[in-house]
Amino acid sequence: MNKGKIVSAILMVLMLVAVPAVMAQDFLTIDTVRINGDRAEDGDILYVERGDTMNVRVTVEAGSEDVRNAQIQGLISGYRYAQYERDMVTDYTRTFNLPAGQKRSFDLKLEVPTYMDMKDVKLRLIVSDENNPNLITYNYQLSVHGIAEEKALKITDFYISPSTTMEAGRAISTTLRVKNLGNYRLDDVTARISIPALGISAFETIDEIRPDESVSFEALVLRIPPNALSGDYEVVATVEFDRFHSIRETKRLIVKAPDVPVAPEKKTVITVPESIQLTPRTSSIYPILIENQGTKAQNYVLSVSGVSEWGTSRFDPASVVVVRGGESQTVYLHLTPKAGAEAGDHVFRVRIQSADETREFSAVATVKDDVAPRMDLRTVLEWALVILVIVLIILGLVLVFTRLRKGGKGDSEDETQTYY
Repeated sequence: MNKGKIVSAILMVLMLVAVPAVMAQDFLTIDTVRINGDRAEDGDILYVERGDTMNVRVTVEAGSEDVRNAQIQGLISGYRYAQYERDMVTDYTRTFNLPAGQKRSFDLKLEVPTYMDMKDVKLRLIVSDENNPNLITYNYQLSVHGIAEEKALKITDFYISPSTTMEAGRAISTTLRVKNLGNYRLDDVTARISIPALGISAFETIDEIRPDESVSFEALVLRIPPNALSGDYEVVATVEFDRFHSIRETKRLIVKAPDVPVAPEKKTVITVPESIQLTPRTSSIYPILIENQGTKAQNYVLSVSGVSEWGTSRFDPASVVVVRGGESQTVYLHLTPKAGAEAGDHVFRVRIQSADETREFSAVATVKDDVAPRMDLRTVLEWALVILVIVLIILGLVLVFTRLRKGGKGDSEDETQTYY
């Protein structure tokens, strides 16, 4: 009897353990997963680049019972702006039914955001139905890398100021901001702003842009010819980098021929940017375009305030300029942050005064964090070579002086012996 009770107890325990396992298996299983056509197993590590599209096909198989109102979700976890771009990093199938023992395939589409940090994140596939408490989850490790070099540079901002509707003879100032979304440094970056139909352009060059770094081109001013016809013109921003690659973006500018002459009391037109980006230990240019629309030459005196607390300034070519009637001249205000200047936005004012009128403008200077520049291997080797040459020269001079001193002593001894 005791043996029978023991056997019965063992069988009961085995049934209690086995039943949940069977119930868990009766719901639904993932048969296969293919990502962009390639089969992927749960836990695989996948290489992806910013901006990649992931076409995911999930094949599921029902267990021993029919499945009701099930759904499959795909999710890329770890993106800081997921609440704003949720359509990129999440996707759902519609709810579906599946008879017991049968298979069915569903397609999901997700995108690796262009501005996602380069790091490891998870791609999760989650299968659930309306009543079963169990979730079926597959996890993949996504190793996010930068965009390929030829597509790494992106234009993030392109603005025309003071307006996209201008009179002929006036000037526009443009702000162009780009970001390196690749894995490597980009060299010789040149931005060019042009209006091809009017045959005018301006350009600015930056030596390099490091990975994940953003830079602004702000000294780009175009003066619309006074005889330009009214119409809709294309403003083209072209950025060339690493000698062989380039990107392009366009804006529309409406030009209107002036209907009435400029009022006598407003003979001067000033065009300035609304903001400027400053890098520690370097000077940045704030262009000031002065247009004398009168018939006589005018003296203009320029001054700046609100800079001395955080930086230094100077005008180029000078703080006093003469602009002849009907002509224009650009004065460049060089702004340099002081050592230890607080990072962030600083408001400053520019004043332009002539005999007839005085104009003042406010602008924002954004000082970046002071991060010490990193020397590459080539720079370190060049400095080491210079130091080595200096040491060798010093050693050579010491040896020459030593030999001369010894030679002088020998002559003195010979003369003494002869004397005696």
